[in-house]
Formats: sequence, structure tokens, C-alpha cells
Amino acid sequence: MDKQIVLVIGGPGKSGSTTIAKMLTAYFRIERVYGGELFRNGLKDLYKNTSIEEMKILDKKVDSKLKEYARKGNILIESKTFAGIATNENIQCSAKIWITADLNTRVKRAVEKESITNPLVKWLRRKQIKKDLISRYENDKMRYKELYSIDYDHPEKYNDLVIDNSGQTPDQTFNLIINFLKDAGIKK
Repeated sequence: MDKQIVLVIGGPGKSGSTTIAKMLTAYFRIERVYGGELFRNGLKDLYKNTSIEEMKILDKKVDSKLKEYARKGNILIESKTFAGIATNENIQCSAKIWITADLNTRVKRAVEKESITNPLVKWLRRKQIKKDLISRYENDKMRYKELYSIDYDHPEKYNDLVIDNSGQTPDQTFNLIINFLKDAGIKK
């Protein structure tokens, strides 16, 4: 690669963004930093009864770290917020990509990963996962609006490419992204 590349990948829970992020880091031979992992690692340093204010401080610390990574380059940043932050703060990125899927597809993917064979248990898990994904989406939406004024319902405001991969395999989604990046002049 001639120049520094900064890719940003995001998406709601179980959208497939992590799978695609890993495929892109292997393709471009760049490091991947996952904002969610940085956040969870930071939570380990806090007490069990972490306040909302402490979590907001941690969010800001994580996103500050992601900005550092973006400045260094040759990185893929996997984050639900970084495309919005980068857009709002004019942080240069090679491409910002949002991957989504309809709720039923996301639930199905989550259940399939658990390899449940009992039909009743599978049905109960589907209901719980669906409830959890809806709750998580709404919580993320409120949190990101409050912290960064990000309109979580409209990722097209912050991303160069938004893909609904509900009916696609990971390889199909990956190939669409690679073609988009090549058309934008971003090559390995």
C-alpha cells in the first residue's frame, strides 16, 4: 500500500460487521481495532456498579483512543460511533461503511451461532435475542445521540456506503465492499 488507509466499519448487533471487518483486515493486511472490545476492557477497570456518568467518560476515552488510531493510519476501526464522530469532527478516513440487516435476519444469525437443537429452547432463545437486540439498538441510539449528536437511525449521513446484507453471504458483502473501495481508488 502506498498511502495510509483508514477504514471504518460499523453496524448494529449481529449485522455481520465483525465478520466483514476481519475479512477486510486480512485483505488489506492492516490492524483492526474494535471499539466495543476497548469499552468492555475499560469496564473491567471500573467497579461493578458503574454509574452512567462513568460509562460516558469511558465512552469518550475509547473514542479518543480510536481517534489516535485513525491519525496513525493503516487501521480498520470497527465501531458503531466512529463514522459519525469522524464526520462531525472532519477526521480523514479512506472509507466509512455501515453494514446492517433486518431484525429477523440478525436474530436468525445469532440463534444459528448457538447451535441449539431443541425446538422449544430455540424458540425461547429467538424471543430473548430479538428483545435484547431491540433494547440494545434503542439504548445505543439514545446514548450516541446524547454523547455525540449522532442520528443512529440514519447511517447514510455519516457513511460512504451503507449495505443491507440481509440476503447476502459474507463473501457477497465483502465483494461489494471491495468493488466499492476499488472504484474509490482504495487498493491493497
